[in-house]
Amino acid sequence: MDKLVSIIMPVYNSSKFIGTAISSVLEQTYQHWELIICDDFSIDNSIVIAREHAVRDSRISVIQNGYEKGAAGARNTCLDVAEGRYIAFLDADDLWLPLKLELQIDFMISNRYTFVYSYYEVMSEDGRFISNCMTPSSVNSSLMKLYNFIPCLTVVYDSHVIGKVYQPVISKRNDYALWLKILNSGKVNRAYCLPLNTAHYRANSYGLSSNKSDALKYHSRCLVEYGNCNLFEKYFYSAICVLIVIAKKKFNFIYNYFVQKM
Repeated sequence: MDKLVSIIMPVYNSSKFIGTAISSVLEQTYQHWELIICDDFSIDNSIVIAREHAVRDSRISVIQNGYEKGAAGARNTCLDVAEGRYIAFLDADDLWLPLKLELQIDFMISNRYTFVYSYYEVMSEDGRFISNCMTPSSVNSSLMKLYNFIPCLTVVYDSHVIGKVYQPVISKRNDYALWLKILNSGKVNRAYCLPLNTAHYRANSYGLSSNKSDALKYHSRCLVEYGNCNLFEKYFYSAICVLIVIAKKKFNFIYNYFVQKM
């Protein structure tokens, strides 16, 4: 189990995309993985599709929540049964490029890193390219107060060093809360970027992140509860976050240039 990667996949009404997400795992050049899928009480046939894949490949297991727990709760259900040293995340409407795990595991082992992430590509709901998104070469808890620079679908962390870290159960920005929690844990103080695109994130109008004002409220909450910010810092860093979001969307080239310089 020393190099096994446990892939955490929460699912909620994702029948349109889950097959593509699972296929991107099956196509990984790094084959020592387990895919744990938690269906969060979907009302479509997401779990049927997941179980069909599990029948064909024993590395895939499917769990169903008895009631809707949200993305964070579903990820934590997966984490309960994860057996791998390395923990990775892939939502059911996103996908990985074939070399993703191979490149990142080698990057971690070669450099003795315990928490890594990478660049990624944004695509539309129907899979059309929108933009490339780059990230800083490394981040610590201080830099992460400015913005969530760590894309969830690109993360891999070493549970032998960090432990199994459960995601705070909040409706939005739960991944941001998790990264702040890890970086403030005392077990690791910095995460490192593999400067390559390894995944495709599906921008959508149906997900929780589509409501930007609500997302900002939860971002501010994360700063206080998991980033140890006082009231002044909460508003200061939240304002900076808004500016970064605007720059990333409207001036993507400029955003990419500056984050690489951080």
